[in-house]
Amino acid sequence: MLEKTFEVRYDELDSHGHISPVSFLRYFQEGAALDAQSFQFGWENIQQNRLGWVLTHMQIEFLQSKTERQPVKIRTWHAFSEKILSRREFEFLTLDNTPIARGASWWLLMDVDKRRITKNPPELLALNPAEPSFLVQEENFKRTAPENAPLLPEVYITTRKEDLDLNGHVNNTHYAAWALESAPEEKTLKKLVINFKNECLAGETLTVKTTLENEDILHHSIIKQSNEKEAARILSYWV
Repeated sequence: MLEKTFEVRYDELDSHGHISPVSFLRYFQEGAALDAQSFQFGWENIQQNRLGWVLTHMQIEFLQSKTERQPVKIRTWHAFSEKILSRREFEFLTLDNTPIARGASWWLLMDVDKRRITKNPPELLALNPAEPSFLVQEENFKRTAPENAPLLPEVYITTRKEDLDLNGHVNNTHYAAWALESAPEEKTLKKLVINFKNECLAGETLTVKTTLENEDILHHSIIKQSNEKEAARILSYWV
């Protein structure tokens, strides 16, 4: 398990002075990378075999409606690995251990040259605990919007070189940020359920289509205009 405290920067706050949801996703990404490094599966280790970690889906629930600027502590751990997927848990707390957010994520290893997934090596499977520790129950990642649900105005995004990560594709945190562009400003985000479906590169044009299931649940579909493939599907819950 990794425990690390982040000193929140002013540019990580939203327009109301609260820590933005996407900032928490970035802290999680950094914590996951550091924890993987601690058991020799960090980027520096696996890139020697031309491998990279790819986040396939994740969920995060916000337990505080607003989090003012303050140090934020993350705890994250490798819960278990199977043939292809690995599951990681995470939680955010204040310095006095008041819960802020919690969630789970699922990862796979990719051959960065062939752009294909690979099986988890025996060395990773050997790290599985006798009794995995799960923080949350897995969400329904196959949930879809009701038929004939109303659509919100579309949002158009052009990806940049700055959006790319160590694997050479758009970093996962951007998809949530783009989906939230169409979110209601008068409500507070409660939960995100994210499916990453197809990678994006720099210079692509994306369409964000948002469907209103009801006043509190939005379905966001991020589509690549070049081939109409879905890059990500995101479910957002609001209060």
